[in-house]
Amino acid sequence: MALGTASFAVALGALLGPALEARFASALGRMTQSDLESLDGHVVVAGYGDLTEPILTELAASGRQFLVVARGGTDTSELRDRDIDVLAGDPTDEKTLDRAGIERARAVVTATNDDGEDALAILTVRETYPDVRVVAAATEQENEPKLRRAGADTVISPAVIGGRLLARSALGDEHAEEEAADLE
Repeated sequence: MALGTASFAVALGALLGPALEARFASALGRMTQSDLESLDGHVVVAGYGDLTEPILTELAASGRQFLVVARGGTDTSELRDRDIDVLAGDPTDEKTLDRAGIERARAVVTATNDDGEDALAILTVRETYPDVRVVAAATEQENEPKLRRAGADTVISPAVIGGRLLARSALGDEHAEEEAADLE
């Protein structure tokens, strides 16, 4: 009788384990291990901030699969509520980035509101996966060269691009207005 009860408990755990894992993952804003392992050719967005929103919109419109790695909390819950794949964890931690499938990723994007955190994420990616393409957004223009030295392949300063488009538009350049409309 004890053996039968133990066998039933093991079988029940094996059947309910994956369902419970998926339920907890959804509630906590994390993907299951099988979801993470199925990612290939995706874009990893390392971190979350105000600059990240337009990136997520563009990636979603492109139809390309992407994964946001963000610290747990309100951000991950809100992203999950919007059906955005999110992995709750530290985007500067090697183990978290490994779980995100960096080795199978097409690119890594860092665009938080903190250039220092972005630089640390870039350094972590470069140390572990030197061949992955890394694109970064510089919140402060003076940090562009620092992010390049950290290992970013491309660094874009939204403030500089916006300023140039505004100045060109103010000077009557109609192409600037078209470019700005295309970016929206």
